[in-house]
Amino acid sequence: MISIQHIGKSADDLRFFIYEDGAHAGGISLHSVDFPSFSYGVAVTETKRRRGVAKAALLLLYEQMKQQGFTRAVVQVAPRNAASLALHASLGFTETSRHAQAVTLEKTL
Repeated sequence: MISIQHIGKSADDLRFFIYEDGAHAGGISLHSVDFPSFSYGVAVTETKRRRGVAKAALLLLYEQMKQQGFTRAVVQVAPRNAASLALHASLGFTETSRHAQAVTLEKTL
């Protein structure tokens, strides 16, 4: 079972640990919050990658953010990060711009 736990020092400090069956599996940090949009970074420990951990954790994050009134998630991914591009495509993100350093993807919650 995947869960996320808010670890920020305040309600505005939006950092989360990801857990799989109670064991630490990674983290999510919100980088930019420009209501009603937000962006984030996600990292999963190497031993837990490619098992659906990030996808399940992000779905939990989207639900929490949606309950707070957010309507759009925006991420930037390195063009060579095929795993992250595939993950976000599977979550329903669409590409809105592409540059040498980053691909911008957006999703309506």
